[in-house]
Amino acid sequence: MGALNGRISPLALSVVGEVEDWKKALGEITRHRFQPLDPKSGRQQSYGWVLLSDPFDNEFSLTNIFYGEHLVGLTLRVDAITVPASQVKLHLARRVRQELRQSGKESLPKAEISRLKEDLLTDLMARSLPSIKLHEMVFNTRKNRVWFFGKAKGLVMTFAELFHETFGLTVVPDSPFTAARDVLTPEGAEKLLELGEAGFVNPEA
Repeated sequence: MGALNGRISPLALSVVGEVEDWKKALGEITRHRFQPLDPKSGRQQSYGWVLLSDPFDNEFSLTNIFYGEHLVGLTLRVDAITVPASQVKLHLARRVRQELRQSGKESLPKAEISRLKEDLLTDLMARSLPSIKLHEMVFNTRKNRVWFFGKAKGLVMTFAELFHETFGLTVVPDSPFTAARDVLTPEGAEKLLELGEAGFVNPEA
């Protein structure tokens, strides 16, 4: 958790567009809040928003997501249940042997083995505690900047998709253009886009 204790450096992103209705956005945050894993569902991962201040609280209000006038803080919580393949293999072999003894058969069809494996995974997941990973997000609504405390490629993609689904906005990596856009007028930013690659090269270098 880097936003609160500073142990992890964030990934800086620029936001394309603005949130026009924060009451509506609050409803979307609630709609995309974290939901605990249900072992019976067969899902091995669940993710969604929780409070920045409490990873076990997914009840949101404008007062508990805003930190000052322009800063919004949320945490992306990701829970996952992982059953080691070696354990699945051992327990499945045991169940197959038991089924063979009870049925008197010499072998089982693939469909039956698949059913046994599915039942086994459900049992093992129900007895396993999910791992919990927390990745904070700080959104500066005035500067249209986001700091996300996570850098793995797949995680960043998940965050970007969730951010878009929640706020209807796209996040893009910081670049020389996004940095210049912050200090230029809209007209100046458009002219910057018209420059070719050579425009950024020093001819005397």
